[in-house]
Amino acid sequence: MSYDWRALAPHRPLEPGAQEYLAPPSGGGEEIARWIRAGGATLLVGGPTGVGKSTELAHAAGLLQEDRVACLVPLDRWENMRRLTADRLLLRIAGRLVSVAGEGLGLPISRDLQETLVKAGVLGSQTVQEPAAGLVTTAPALLRSTLNEVARTSPQGRVTLLLDGLEKVPPGPGALELFDALGSLPESVDLVVVVPWHVAFGPQSELAVRPGEHFKALRALEIEGAAGEPGRSFLKDLLRRRLGDALVDMSPLAEREKWFATVVDAAAEQSGGIVRTFLQLIAGAGTYARLRDAALPDETDLADAMADQQDSFRRALLQGDTTAILAAEGTDGRELDLGQKVRLMAHGVLLERLRNRLPTLEVHPLARATVSRVQTGA
Repeated sequence: MSYDWRALAPHRPLEPGAQEYLAPPSGGGEEIARWIRAGGATLLVGGPTGVGKSTELAHAAGLLQEDRVACLVPLDRWENMRRLTADRLLLRIAGRLVSVAGEGLGLPISRDLQETLVKAGVLGSQTVQEPAAGLVTTAPALLRSTLNEVARTSPQGRVTLLLDGLEKVPPGPGALELFDALGSLPESVDLVVVVPWHVAFGPQSELAVRPGEHFKALRALEIEGAAGEPGRSFLKDLLRRRLGDALVDMSPLAEREKWFATVVDAAAEQSGGIVRTFLQLIAGAGTYARLRDAALPDETDLADAMADQQDSFRRALLQGDTTAILAAEGTDGRELDLGQKVRLMAHGVLLERLRNRLPTLEVHPLARATVSRVQTGA
């Protein structure tokens, strides 16, 4: 059997309630839900690309739906995040909330509100990029009306907005306007917002949205040594769940077990604990295996896939990054230029881990090879 390794879909976040979901050792979405239920009305979530922020946000939305109207808003699916305005952000939230409340929960949403949101281009067809002219209300007022109507008609009463995609917003006045707009929402609304790293560090970290906010970092899994056993086991179990019955059909049991103990375990270690990178390594190795008509990828296929990922890291590095990376390793990164620190952490070149309860930067295993070659001139 030749498996379509693209079906691993490393870049596709899972939807709420997806059967493929597997809770990570750190808890992820469950911790987010517990924080909101405990009264933490504003939670900012950050982490490197591919760590699983979108998937954990979706899982938290599913958990919170039991006792409130939990509305997951994947903004980057519909909007150009580099051009998103504050008004468009609020309109999109309103449209998504009505969709979840009306179609998902069966709440009676007034026709006037629905027609207004359709006219704004945020309800019904998700392809409309600009609101129609002639709206009879402002975006902030329309969102407040939407929040009030949904809260009034729902048995739970309380609304929780889980906003995904804002981590792609570049720093600058535009980002400040977006977060200021969120800060204007009533305290009766819970907010869970995935934010860019530039919100977690520097002057803006003092207050990004509203007082009482809490920042939660979703960090890469520990995958080295004895402490990394839960992380490695999670990644292998995740792969088994994604492959499903196809894994049984690909090869005999003894061959599969050997494959997991060698190739898959090595991919887990080289992933740096980033879920997307792990799935990319396996999918890439699988594609190389198909080129030679093999069912399962071997060590040479994995080496080719690793080389592809190393090349991606190499192309992400700019002049001066190598020196900065080597100097920052083992520290909390405070001496790094803020823009450089944010960029290297967002790309996963530098991973923030907890060592003796203190944040410490480490170089991603695949990036380390690239940095070493540049350092030695190889």
